Amino acid sequence: MTLSAIVACGLAVALLKPKTFAYTTTIEIGSRAEGNKTVPIESVETTLAKLEENYLPAARRRYQQDHPDEVGAFQVDARVPKNSQLVVLTSKASEATSAPYRQIQQQTVQALLADHGRVFEVQRMAIGQQKRRAEAALQGLVDQAQVLRQQFDRLEQTDQLLEQQIADTRALLDVATANRTRAVGEARDEARAMTLLMLDNEVRANRARLADLQQQLQIGQAEKRDQLQNSLRENDRDQALQRAEIQRLDLQLKNLQETRALGVAIQSPRPVGTPRSLIVALSLVLGGMLALLVPLGLEFVDRVQRTLHGASARRAADVSAVTPAD
Repeated sequence: MTLSAIVACGLAVALLKPKTFAYTTTIEIGSRAEGNKTVPIESVETTLAKLEENYLPAARRRYQQDHPDEVGAFQVDARVPKNSQLVVLTSKASEATSAPYRQIQQQTVQALLADHGRVFEVQRMAIGQQKRRAEAALQGLVDQAQVLRQQFDRLEQTDQLLEQQIADTRALLDVATANRTRAVGEARDEARAMTLLMLDNEVRANRARLADLQQQLQIGQAEKRDQLQNSLRENDRDQALQRAEIQRLDLQLKNLQETRALGVAIQSPRPVGTPRSLIVALSLVLGGMLALLVPLGLEFVDRVQRTLHGASARRAADVSAVTPAD
């Protein structure tokens, strides 16, 4: 009878107990590229603390305020899987009572996405500003390179001008030298001696000017070319660095990922909790154990009672034996 009753109770519990499912929301925290690794826009520890201390309690309070007639703890657990950038919200409920948990998880996700959206936008704007500064710096280098090339091109014109001036000065020197040669042969009075002196000064001046022009053409122009070429090479290196910086910032913008919910309150495909078969099996085990233990217990109690009754009878007999007759 005991076995049948326990098994019947187990079957009743197994059949009447509603199926419990897990309702899970998986949140992937947004990330950004930093060097050769990816880092979250907010640490998983901070996100978990926000969920447990703020967003989940606030969502529960809001639901209870909107549904004052419903009573329940509406427990939603938050956890972080090991070595991941995921936060998982989990509730357990039957299909009939799952609506509160679904709504609480949905509101929690919306609050977190709004918060992380603000963080994401701040980081996106910061990277965008860095990129604009890098682009402005690159444009400044491009403009500088254009000016340097124009200066380099003008050196050709300066070469031509110096060559023309050298030719003109050499011609003047030739004329002045010829005039001086004639004046030396004709210098017999003071006036012609003065003319010779003036011609000597003209020859020296033309020679000095010729030497200066030749130095500008052969040395000064070469030095200017070397300086401009060095400036252009340095400019090219700086442009390459700025382009690399722009590419790096573009990659950061491309890899900047917003926080997103991979699924909100997704029902588990199978029920969770204690299976009905296990309940029935436990009731069979418990019933079997009681079926064995109850008779043993009853037999033990019966033996104890008989032993106590026999002891009581012997004491009564002993008392009767020692009592004197009237």
